[in-house]
Amino acid sequence: MKTKHVKVVLTTALSAAMVIGNASALYAGVNTASTNLNFRDSAGGNVIGAIPSGARVAVIDNTSEWYRVAYNGAIGYVSADYIESSEDGDVDLGTGIINEDSVNIRTEPNTDSEVMLQLNTDDCVDVNGIVDGWYRIAIDDTAGYIYADYLTFEHTMTDTPEQHHAQSSDPEQVSAEADELLSYAEQFLGTPYVYGGSTPSGFDCSGFTTYVFRNALGISLPRTSSEQSQTYTRIDSISDLEPGDLVFFGNGSRVNHVGIYAGQGEFIHSPHTGSYVKYDTLSSGNYYKNFMWGGRVQ
Repeated sequence: MKTKHVKVVLTTALSAAMVIGNASALYAGVNTASTNLNFRDSAGGNVIGAIPSGARVAVIDNTSEWYRVAYNGAIGYVSADYIESSEDGDVDLGTGIINEDSVNIRTEPNTDSEVMLQLNTDDCVDVNGIVDGWYRIAIDDTAGYIYADYLTFEHTMTDTPEQHHAQSSDPEQVSAEADELLSYAEQFLGTPYVYGGSTPSGFDCSGFTTYVFRNALGISLPRTSSEQSQTYTRIDSISDLEPGDLVFFGNGSRVNHVGIYAGQGEFIHSPHTGSYVKYDTLSSGNYYKNFMWGGRVQ
């Protein structure tokens, strides 16, 4: 299916509400297993991915022992034994797809609120939370809401966290050092964001890059994203990036975020409070709009 992505910005800190008594409930859930939880293509079916311990999902249907959930832009099934409802509500769901034409995006999660704009079939949006049966997104830094029935996700997840790097770029075009760097970084997928954090118990964005480069390659980076952006060979075009390059984001002339490029438009990073180490794409949402330049460390 050919889709087009609407440039939207992820929001933060949402309050999730559980819908009681409906055949299909939409609410925030959390993986309580101590390890990755298998993500399946059907109830008890084939494993199509893995959900890290502590990661949040959207529970779409909880009427059987296999919950139907949305996670990281995909819909699948997980064992109900390991999902608990979460009132904390900050749910980073990845890319959602509009499934009808002329769908209203509203200022509040109800039909009495103002319509901000309309989206059409196959428009893609970044989804970050759930409020009263509505998904919450943001349009040009302003929060918006879409009723859950009008949004879907890709039905399959193509890889587990452990497999992602192997599929994200051509191995023949990745240097041995970049491969080592990215393989090391991937072990921290699902690690929570912690402001000022620079250890596996929690990372902020530059804490993650400094830790990975130091421990994977023995390279000491400056501590902040701004300092890192001024230290290494500058790469202005996304098309010129190579796996292992740093990627910098900001507003205007000020860099305020950094990640590690993995190839094919993807990068790994620790995004923001309420999120965790994950892959994102340079073509999606705020990352495309706020990309500033890359940095080649070697």
